[in-house]
Amino acid sequence: MNKKIVIVVLVGIILLAASLSYLLFIPQTNSSSERINVLFLGADARTPQTQGYTDSINILSIDKNTKEVSILSIPRDTRVQIAGKGVDKINSAYAYGDINTTKKTVENFLKVRIDYYVLVDFTDFKELVDSLGGITMNVEPHISAVRPELHGKTGVSKLTGDEALIYVRFRQDSESEGGRMKRHREAITAIINEALNPSNILQAPTVLNQLRKNVKTDIPPLETTVIEKLITGFNIDNAKTGVVTGEYTHINGINYMIPDMNKTEKTIIDLGLRN
Repeated sequence: MNKKIVIVVLVGIILLAASLSYLLFIPQTNSSSERINVLFLGADARTPQTQGYTDSINILSIDKNTKEVSILSIPRDTRVQIAGKGVDKINSAYAYGDINTTKKTVENFLKVRIDYYVLVDFTDFKELVDSLGGITMNVEPHISAVRPELHGKTGVSKLTGDEALIYVRFRQDSESEGGRMKRHREAITAIINEALNPSNILQAPTVLNQLRKNVKTDIPPLETTVIEKLITGFNIDNAKTGVVTGEYTHINGINYMIPDMNKTEKTIIDLGLRN
């Protein structure tokens, strides 16, 4: 297999990793900004009649010149003004409206421009993991002890799609939402590592077919030369990360996270999301 064919195949593999929460490449854009901001959403579509809630919300920001990456995670319980609706949890914006409602809500909340989006639901997450033959994660023993669905796996273990979903969704410990978001990032790294494994190259047709059916995005087609450059120059472990923080409280019997806007503003500036 010559180099050009390998790169074309890797385009599909990288799109697999991107569909979950992070993007490894820079889309073509006419924006004069030095950064590309991509909103990554994981939707939980519980019934065929509802499009669900976006329980995983992240902004991945890429510097077009240096290729440096920043990632901002937004807890799903964050209390914000939903575009055109009223005040509620930020994860309800998608259920109230559509992807445009979600994008506008995030932009209004953070005063950060969103260029593109990638949306995938948690069912697709399981299928994506299984299409790669599972992913390897370092399973925390206290989670395995209370989740029989993990079948006693602890430490560095190969997880199926069902097991990985149970693990990344867990938040019934002292870390709560913070631990859950950390596991999301670890899962993304694990999927990227598995997707770029040469042994999975032959699975590309299956993966691409699944993506065409299930992943929603407005990212335009890219040049394979850009993909090749970023494959050799990007390491997700080196990404700068931040989380919207605040105080959790109950309002009318509903649990919300009231964001600390002073700390959030500092995090946005530190990550360079408005550059």
